[in-house]
Amino acid sequence: MTKRIEWRRAGILLMMSVIALSACRDEPGRGDGRRIDRPSLGSKSAAVRVVSAAEGTLLYGDTIRFYVEPVNDEDSLISVKVSMAESRRLLAEDAGGHIAIPSEQTGGGKVRLRVDADLGEGARALRYKEFTIKAAEAPREWSFEVLRRFPHDKTSFTQGLLVHDGYLYEGTGNKGESRIRKMEVETGKVLMEHEMDSDMFGEGITIFGDKLYQVTYKSAIGFIYDVEDFSKVGEWTYATYTGEGWGLTHNDTALILSDGSAWLYFIDPHTFAELGRIQAFDHRGPVDRLNELEYRDGTIYANVYTSTHIVAIDAGSGLVRHLYSARGMVDRSEITAGMDVLNGIAFHPLSGHMLITGKYWKIIYEVRPRMKDS
Repeated sequence: MTKRIEWRRAGILLMMSVIALSACRDEPGRGDGRRIDRPSLGSKSAAVRVVSAAEGTLLYGDTIRFYVEPVNDEDSLISVKVSMAESRRLLAEDAGGHIAIPSEQTGGGKVRLRVDADLGEGARALRYKEFTIKAAEAPREWSFEVLRRFPHDKTSFTQGLLVHDGYLYEGTGNKGESRIRKMEVETGKVLMEHEMDSDMFGEGITIFGDKLYQVTYKSAIGFIYDVEDFSKVGEWTYATYTGEGWGLTHNDTALILSDGSAWLYFIDPHTFAELGRIQAFDHRGPVDRLNELEYRDGTIYANVYTSTHIVAIDAGSGLVRHLYSARGMVDRSEITAGMDVLNGIAFHPLSGHMLITGKYWKIIYEVRPRMKDS
């Protein structure tokens, strides 16, 4: 008896729901029930098209030009705003819908623009437009001349490398192997060490002021240490395109983070808000798999993961100006069974030459770039 009453109640409720939905279709402004009274790309009064004279690929230095027009003749365009899709940074605004944006404002690589159109009387439309912007020329190519060799712990899965106040600092990865170290540059002697929890996968490190910052692979958590004794003084979080943390460095005002894609993120070292981002690109388009980073004099140096390459990226635009190859740098006698990929860039405190190594490598190489024959 109880089950029959419950089924009757359920049937009554279902009928009431059907009646209520039918009534909603007859409400003013609802039409056949598919029209929603808010700005929508699917509604006729809020539809625009974005027309570009140059579809697809542009060269860095070109101007991005397109116009926006209503799909329906009875609609009027009031204004158009164009911004970067990822950051919402405003690039252009025009009442007539004719847009011209210098590519120096967008940077290169795969550029995605957000187009907001106001059609009046509360009607708005949103579209996205993508362009690929390439460098006009290939980067200059260099090889390395090995000047000196310094010992390196071949059990270190190198994720971050830097020199600070004359000492070498290294961050390593892999769960159960992740740590940060302070060492003598030329002997490799470990002066101080901090081991991470066994469930953490350490990635890039950098020193900003009196703090050492570290990111992790997939945890989206960064750690902050006192540079004097490696005591942990804080944590921070970050959101990236891949959801991962790879390399870390800094300029005068911001931390610079890579995530294994072509994106580089500029992050406030105090609030950890994103200040901006650039995309690394060359004559072929975006340059991804950016890994360990080092910043110097307006240039970001980055290892390209699984390759023998280091790229020199303009920190303002993302343009790859130089391509360094470490191919042939390691002597056959220096190869070990567990040797992994090239990863680790720093600069010698006295000579200013580049120091490079890799995951599970037994040597840090002091090198000098040598331009390849054209």
